[in-house]
Amino acid sequence: MAPLEDKLIAALNAEGWNSRSAPVFVQSFEPSSLKEMRSKGLKTRMVQLVDGDDIDLKTGKITYAIPFDRPYDWRKSGDERLFGDMVTPAGLAEIRTYADGIGVWKPYIVPVKGRMGRAGQLVDVNGDGKVDLQDATTKPPTALVAEAHKRGLFVHVFTFRNESGVWLPTTRVIRRLSTCSFFRLGVDGVFSEFPDTAVMARAIYLRECGR
Repeated sequence: MAPLEDKLIAALNAEGWNSRSAPVFVQSFEPSSLKEMRSKGLKTRMVQLVDGDDIDLKTGKITYAIPFDRPYDWRKSGDERLFGDMVTPAGLAEIRTYADGIGVWKPYIVPVKGRMGRAGQLVDVNGDGKVDLQDATTKPPTALVAEAHKRGLFVHVFTFRNESGVWLPTTRVIRRLSTCSFFRLGVDGVFSEFPDTAVMARAIYLRECGR
């Protein structure tokens, strides 16, 4: 049986879409898969996905735990680096040798952190009886978008959803997409399970910019 990579390349060839101008992004969390497809003649734009496990709300740092700590092919080969190492200057330079862009989890670009009480405890801001991302506030953005662009990589961000309980309340989805948090930081695209909302947010942003 042919590997998945071979089947994908064959399917793209059959449709005449094996080119950089094709409306196709081939993406993977596994560097070895992207490198293999490139070596076998895949010409579409390729995206290295960058994940994380959770957020330490006390520090605002991304945490890493299996299976969201590193690519599986790194684990198999004994490579001890984490997904976070991919967004360092050295990591971005390495990605540029085999991919055209990165697809990263939102906190890599706009970090979040919980609110701390006077006693040093996390505060349940919305009063729902638990402390989670709904109680977090955004922090100053990182330089990742600029650093990636400097190395010729485009930047996509995942994942924007409408339902409450994920990242931030529903009523703030469009506002977060349309203000400086992401579009104004220069991201080149977003992942959304609700494309109509994402398109609406982009339209709002463009209108605000007079474009």
